[in-house]
Amino acid sequence: MQPYLSVVIKPTLHCNTDCRHCYHTPEERVEGEIALETLDRLFRLVSQEYESAWFIWHGGEPLSLPMSFYKNAVELQERYFGKNNYRCGNTFQTNGTLINRRFMAFCRQKMINVGVSYEGPWNSVLREGDPSKALSMLSAKENKYSVSATISAETALKQKDLYNYFKKDGTNLSLSPVIPAGCAKCNGTVPDPDEYIRGSIEAFEEWFSDTEANVPLIPHYLYIMNYLGDPTPSDCAHTSCLTKWMCVNPDGSVYPCAKACPKEFLMGNINEVSSVSELFSSEGFKRILIGSIRRREKCASCPVYRFCNGGCSMDAYHEGSIEENGGDSCRIYREVFGHIAVRVQQVLDGDVEISSVNPFIRDAVVGKLVNPKTILQ
Repeated sequence: MQPYLSVVIKPTLHCNTDCRHCYHTPEERVEGEIALETLDRLFRLVSQEYESAWFIWHGGEPLSLPMSFYKNAVELQERYFGKNNYRCGNTFQTNGTLINRRFMAFCRQKMINVGVSYEGPWNSVLREGDPSKALSMLSAKENKYSVSATISAETALKQKDLYNYFKKDGTNLSLSPVIPAGCAKCNGTVPDPDEYIRGSIEAFEEWFSDTEANVPLIPHYLYIMNYLGDPTPSDCAHTSCLTKWMCVNPDGSVYPCAKACPKEFLMGNINEVSSVSELFSSEGFKRILIGSIRRREKCASCPVYRFCNGGCSMDAYHEGSIEENGGDSCRIYREVFGHIAVRVQQVLDGDVEISSVNPFIRDAVVGKLVNPKTILQ
């Protein structure tokens, strides 16, 4: 059996809001839901080939479907993966506006993580609705949740402010830019790369020297662990994700990524195959694999290639070509990661006093010094 698979499930493309940066166009965001028979087949095939799996419920807005749907879905999972044996887990990625107490109780009972797409005081820049009340309920009930803030042209220089806003409540925060796909392709929401780089580094520096920091800042913390040689994977955009991820749409169609993956990379339909490995042998998957290999061959001489693995194939595709590097996402990573690497090395070399940095960095560096591994220079 293969060790692990991450599966993004889009149970519906319908959404109760109209986000300006959505991967899916308004024409795609129609009502309708994935059939339980399709989920049954998906869970059975994944359980037969993988020791463990993580299912990310995405959309559309997954919570536009009733709670009874998810109770049935989890029952199907337990039929094939078993109960409480940690062979599989779940995360909901939601806009937060439909969270209620029944949903929260269900997530606590089934140990389901919740990710809320939310930009705090600037939420209305990209989204309709305000999930702040729901987040207050999540905090009060001690649900496991985190916030994913999508950085737009308007908020590129407000990333430090977002960190300070969410750290007040101890909310785990992840920052990522709008990509030029779907609705965002031509509506001016994609941030200027220079402003994004500046804002990202400012947020890192605020977190770096915050000795009272109570949350990790993502992806910056993952970049630190990656630089220090920790085997924990970096963020999904900078890992070798192919064959380790797939996305299932409401009609059962399967793609290698959830990021507005075009039909040329269609791997097949879960209802029409006898195994997951059959999907990864499809012509659509071969296309994305070959294009990614060609891009990575061009990246091989770059000093940060060992850390970024050539970046995200879908980012490269939407920036021009899956076979080409050097786009905005590539430059953003090089400059932000390069800054972080210099700062961490200063701590390792003793040029920055370890007591002056936040506890997450202190623990990571101390762990490295106590149990040293080779840091790739």
